Amino acid sequence: MVKIQNRTIEAGAPNPTDQVLMSRHMLEASLMGDQGAGEEIASLKTKIKNLESECEARVREAKAAETEAEALRKQSEGFLLEYDRLLEDNQNLRNQLESIDQTLTESDGMKNM
Repeated sequence: MVKIQNRTIEAGAPNPTDQVLMSRHMLEASLMGDQGAGEEIASLKTKIKNLESECEARVREAKAAETEAEALRKQSEGFLLEYDRLLEDNQNLRNQLESIDQTLTESDGMKNM
């Protein structure tokens, strides 16, 4: 292309053959650029598909984690209710034991009189 440009400068005007050759070189250069862009587009499409796949996998993981967190929350609520029930049972048993102790103490006191 440089040779053609130099001949044009020397001659003062391009000859038809040089014009055809210059056009052909420019066309080839533009097509080569388009092929490079096509490869880049294909590469970017592949990257997009990979990122979409990764995103979908992470969404599934997040949903699974949310489900597990909800299950653990419900299990925790159940444990808390059971703990409260056991505390109440414990207090009732302590009250019964105290009542039995008082009854025994009173009956021992009456025997000693």
